[in-house]
Amino acid sequence: MNYYDHSLLSVRKFGGAPEDYLQIHKFLDSSKLFYHHAKHRLLLHHLFGVELTIQKFGDLIHNADGSNVLVRDIAVAHCREDLNGTVPTLNNWLDQAEVTVADHWPFPELTDDTLQAFVLAPWHRSGLRSSLLITCSNFGVYLAKEVLGAEVASQLAKALPSIRPVEPSLRSFQYTANWQFTPDQNDLNWLKHHKTLKHEAKTLSHPN
Repeated sequence: MNYYDHSLLSVRKFGGAPEDYLQIHKFLDSSKLFYHHAKHRLLLHHLFGVELTIQKFGDLIHNADGSNVLVRDIAVAHCREDLNGTVPTLNNWLDQAEVTVADHWPFPELTDDTLQAFVLAPWHRSGLRSSLLITCSNFGVYLAKEVLGAEVASQLAKALPSIRPVEPSLRSFQYTANWQFTPDQNDLNWLKHHKTLKHEAKTLSHPN
């Protein structure tokens, strides 16, 4: 699914208009810009990614129907839509991958307490050194900019020994469960039906 499809599903589940949800889903799928493969989901499609989404967008959004919707619920729904109903933890993704990626992600030396807390957060959540691929990489610099601002992101970029690309670790990651690459079929079926109805309505209103 693309982030517009996720936005359509959010309208189905929470009301409002697709534009209400577009930026949240775009953020959750931004990892695809760093590795254009389903494995990109390892970076944000989990409860830590939900936490980052709340940090960036706040607790609530106000949709076009006038309703308040929890950002947490929107992000959780995104994970379920892409991961066959699963909302995993970092450990669910990385427990079996620790040996393959852990050695590539050393702890950076940082003097800013806020940045230090941000960088170490995935390790604190999971206890897995491999989880640092999320924050100690070129993707981590992007996340720091999105969540903490450009100045903090520049500090992180300077603190890393080099800008470590996240793509090689994602490429080497081996799936360990079907949910990691299987979207929710009910949501896919709804999207297909919705788009078919929309196409038919457009055809009827603009006959040849």
